[in-house]
Amino acid sequence: MPAFPTGLAATLAEVADSARSEAGSPGLGISVFTATDVILERGFGHRDREAALPVTPETVFGVASITKSFTALTALGLRERGLLSLEDEVGRYLPFARLWSDGPPARLHHFLSHASGLPPTPTMTWLRHASQAGDPVSAAPTLAEAKLTLAPGVTGMSGTPARSLADVDASAAAIPDDDAERRIATLASRVASFAGLSAWLDAHAMPLAAPGELYSYSNDAFCLVGGVIERVAGEPYARAVEREVLAPLGMRRSRFDLEGVLADPDHATVYARDARGAVVRSPAWQTTGVMQGGGMLKSTLVDLRAYVRHLMAGGARELVEPRIVSGPGASYGLGLARRDDYHGLTIISHGGSLKGVSSAIGYSPQLGIGIVILSNLEGVPAEQLLVSVVNACAGLPLDTVAYDPAPYDPAPYADSPGATAAGEPGSVIGDYLSGEPYGRTRLYLSEAGELRAEVGWPPLDVPAFVVGPDEVALVYPARKAAARVLRDGGGKVWGLQSGRVMRRL
Repeated sequence: MPAFPTGLAATLAEVADSARSEAGSPGLGISVFTATDVILERGFGHRDREAALPVTPETVFGVASITKSFTALTALGLRERGLLSLEDEVGRYLPFARLWSDGPPARLHHFLSHASGLPPTPTMTWLRHASQAGDPVSAAPTLAEAKLTLAPGVTGMSGTPARSLADVDASAAAIPDDDAERRIATLASRVASFAGLSAWLDAHAMPLAAPGELYSYSNDAFCLVGGVIERVAGEPYARAVEREVLAPLGMRRSRFDLEGVLADPDHATVYARDARGAVVRSPAWQTTGVMQGGGMLKSTLVDLRAYVRHLMAGGARELVEPRIVSGPGASYGLGLARRDDYHGLTIISHGGSLKGVSSAIGYSPQLGIGIVILSNLEGVPAEQLLVSVVNACAGLPLDTVAYDPAPYDPAPYADSPGATAAGEPGSVIGDYLSGEPYGRTRLYLSEAGELRAEVGWPPLDVPAFVVGPDEVALVYPARKAAARVLRDGGGKVWGLQSGRVMRRL
């Protein structure tokens, strides 16, 4: 293990509190540690700003998608007990009849690595909106978001695709709020059980590719693995995770039940931005009923430190073995992401985001450090902060990034037919949409002839540039992100892959 820079703890504290302050988060907790020592473990700001209650190492936060690796580790535990195999066809446990009927079957390891071929869908959007009823801050924004999924032709589902993002927005705006609430409530009730979610996906989802061929982040997949766990374990998903993971690792303050969290005197208050952009209390935690396997665990710095140390010690090597390429220099295992080309280092990590939650865990085997970051506001750049911590520990400039490509140069592709044309912005101009309301991108040329992108919802307008025949870089304020250009056998662009896959309209 290398020697760490002098004054590392003070540097880390300054970086963490600066990230919290710049993001406007009321509170943030960070833990940086080795296998035996804690370098820094403390809170900044408040778990409850109005009551001036500080963040502590034992404050319970939501962890959102960090939950996914717990789902995967629980599945591995059940495998060791002979109750399942990662090679099992998902249709053995859940009522899928159509989705994989014409090709190879989807197996459990495909679901655990975002490689099942399932498209992004609006199911979790409906369930999360249902949990916000009566919240004075988030009920209206989540309704507006959910209305986008009711527009005709939302891609990733059966039916005629919409012609443009403008059409989707206009159709959604025309839906009366009371009608939207009624329809969303009906849809949420249909996908609120494992059998119901499976049946809805089987009837409406349009597979992106055969299992194992294409990475596309899927909350549905991990939620449904929770259903498989329930069936084979013979007990609720949350109880199985507690028995297989939480209890053996001594994670006594980690739990799924919201009632228990709210009864804990040291829990984080949830905050969100109101219509003016001000950070305010937003009391209703986002929940998804029994669909907990994708993001509903709550935990603390201390408990997650124990979990990451378990991973660092090789307690679950299978989770971190690359299963599928997820982006330039990046891959995904079982519930954990991996980057092997970070300036001579490997970073194993995962982030999470929900209303009132920004989170990240990770470690670097070469540095021998683990990291946990928890915050009580969505939109805090926890994963970027994790990389900054790695930089500080490695003696790299704090603003060093993993992805910093140069604009397209056709010369290396000169022997590829049409390579120069493929690298021109015109080949990727268009609207791209998934079944999730925030899974959308419009690539267009500005009046100055420069490539730009409107990303997400509400849309953020950012510069973009072509990196190669099949790659576009999106230039966010503090980082660049890769978008892989997906082409059919004839070279025609049909989609973009940037975490999730979005189909071209």
